[in-house]
Order: sequence, then C-alpha cells, then structure tokens
Amino acid sequence: MRGAVQRRTLTVVVVSQILGGAGLAAGVTVGALLAQQMLGTDSLAGVPTALFTLGSALAAFLVGRFSQRWGRQVGLGLGFAAGGIGAIGVVVAAVTGSVPLLFIALFIYGAGTATNLQARYAGTDLALPAQRGTAVSVAMVSTTVGAVAGPNLVDPLGGLAQSLGIPALAGPFLLAAVAYLAAGIVLLSLLRPDPFWSHGSSPHLPRLRMSPACCRARDQACSSGRP
Repeated sequence: MRGAVQRRTLTVVVVSQILGGAGLAAGVTVGALLAQQMLGTDSLAGVPTALFTLGSALAAFLVGRFSQRWGRQVGLGLGFAAGGIGAIGVVVAAVTGSVPLLFIALFIYGAGTATNLQARYAGTDLALPAQRGTAVSVAMVSTTVGAVAGPNLVDPLGGLAQSLGIPALAGPFLLAAVAYLAAGIVLLSLLRPDPFWSHGSSPHLPRLRMSPACCRARDQACSSGRP
C-alpha cells in the first residue's frame, strides 16, 4: 500500500515539477528585458531579478509554514497559485505600461520558484530511506525538462502575445501563468493522501493520516505530561 501511494505521489510531483520548471524558465528568460523595455534604461535592469529573488525567499518561508500547518497539498498549491497570479500581473503591467505593478508582480512571481523547489520533497515523504535520493533526483530531472522547454517557446509566445495586443516580451509570462496555475491545480486536486500527514517514523509501515488539529492536540497533551 505504501509503495503504491508513494508511486502515485511521485507521479503527481513530477507533473508539477515539469509545469513549474516551464513557468520558471519562461519568465526569468525575459524578465530583465521586459523591465529594460518599459523603463527605457539599462540602469535598473537588475531590479526584476532582485525582486524575484526576494519574493522567492519570502515565499519559501510562507510555503514551509503553510505546509507544516495544513499539509503539502495546501502549502504547495497556494505557492504555485501565487506564482501564477504574479505572472498574470506582469502581463497586465506590460499592457498598461505600469512599472510599479511590474515590480510588485515580479515579487509575487518569485513564489513559483520557491514552491517548485519545495515540491520535490513531497516525493520523498513516503519513500523508503534507500529510495529518497532517487525520488529527489527524479523530481529534479523533471524540473529540467520544463526548464529546457520554457526558453525555447519564447519566440512563439512572443508572436502569440503580439497577436493578442500584448507586448512580445510579456508572452513568456502567459506560459508562466498557465504553467504555475496548472501545477497548483494538479497538487491541490491529486496530491492525496497528503504525504506530509501520511508518512510515519517507521520506514516500512504507513501511518494513519492525522489532521493538523489532531497533531496539535497530541502535541499539547505531550507537553502537559498527559498520556
């Protein structure tokens, strides 16, 4: 039973990693160029990367906290959703020419990167100790597949964006929005049972799923000395 659940969990993680890798690479490839085009100068071309990195750092903390409180399904799903919303914000900023919105959206877009990095560990929660390295490797390779595909779609997406009346450099963020939101939907709908609540201390036996409320009640009982 545990092996079957682990294989299913890893499959879901792989799909989310491919989508997340595409969303990450597509936007990062042209983010600085889009800012340069909108600002009309090279002096602030590094700001998008800085905002993207700061947003990723904050999201890493928040996704981790949400995952500990509500499970990986919710934490990772919300993280990817935030990244998708950020990508949509970048597209809107490009259409309207709003630089402040661009910077805010890039900050939020960074959540997708942090979530994509943390999602791979969902594939190890139920793995046996000897298989955890393999599980992480599979997830990382899956990210590479998406990351390679994303930049190769920059030109076609630019043409699509122009046909829709959107600046060409915002085109890749259309892919990023779809990819991140799709990754979030995949995790929210298919990452069941949640591996964070299902894994146990024994590497050979699955544990009954415990809700966050049950875990908090157990911890309070232990701290008060009650059996």
